[in-house]
Amino acid sequence: MSKKLALLVEGGGMRGAFTAGVFTAFKEYHLEFPYIIGISAGANLASDYLSNQCERNKRIYTKWVADKRFLNLSNFLKEGSYFGLDFLYNELGYKLDPFDFETFYKTNTCFKVGVTHCRTGKTFYMLPAKARSEEETFLMLRASSSIPSVSKPVLIRGQYYLDGASVNGIPIDKSIEDGNTHHIFISTRNRGYRKAYSKSAHILAQRTLRAYPELINGMAHRHIHYNNSLKLLEELEKEGKAFIIAPPHPLELDRFEKNVDKLKLLYEDGYKAATACMPQLIEFMK
Repeated sequence: MSKKLALLVEGGGMRGAFTAGVFTAFKEYHLEFPYIIGISAGANLASDYLSNQCERNKRIYTKWVADKRFLNLSNFLKEGSYFGLDFLYNELGYKLDPFDFETFYKTNTCFKVGVTHCRTGKTFYMLPAKARSEEETFLMLRASSSIPSVSKPVLIRGQYYLDGASVNGIPIDKSIEDGNTHHIFISTRNRGYRKAYSKSAHILAQRTLRAYPELINGMAHRHIHYNNSLKLLEELEKEGKAFIIAPPHPLELDRFEKNVDKLKLLYEDGYKAATACMPQLIEFMK
């Protein structure tokens, strides 16, 4: 392959139902990628794709989300997180809807997961398929999805980490740094979207993350990095070096959505969007 191709998978919590639909279409066309980099929910979606469990992705967004252990304020009392991460990685991951570690560890894809180092406020990239154990693999994925202020930091090898999207929601800079020349980006925001500074999120971070001033600073400027990354991807697209798959319209739900009907529709939107552009995508990948 003359091109060095990368797949970038954005996070977005329950907006990831769109990405789940995209991955189902990818699997139907047997698409393989030499390099995948995922952030937050995007990292978890990509891991299920690599374990050949796209139906598991779908079930998480259209079945298991209805379980009261998934999204519930009571989770704060149990584990300090609005998302039921213990439910997602322990009950689901090992018992109710097991993750296929065996298939996942056989992948030939270079799979990186973005997390945020709490002390430095910098993005750090981990390799879940090269982890020391199944538990550590899940810790890496959990860290990437642990939203600041509503989740506890995750301890991995003596360091604390939080959501990969805390400061860098679109890792196009890392993909380029790693030598990739062409990039496929699965977005969970419609084209034309731009992130704005959130004063309320900044204030909340100042109150809940006092031990991590560098992280707070990075979060305050995340919208700038995000918008610059989008601009770069759009410029690369014009040059024929990027391919963007995005929702066809602004989403009427957020990262904490629990309405199963809305999530099913979003999943279908993702599947339809990927299927519609498949001939162009395959040509791009050649």
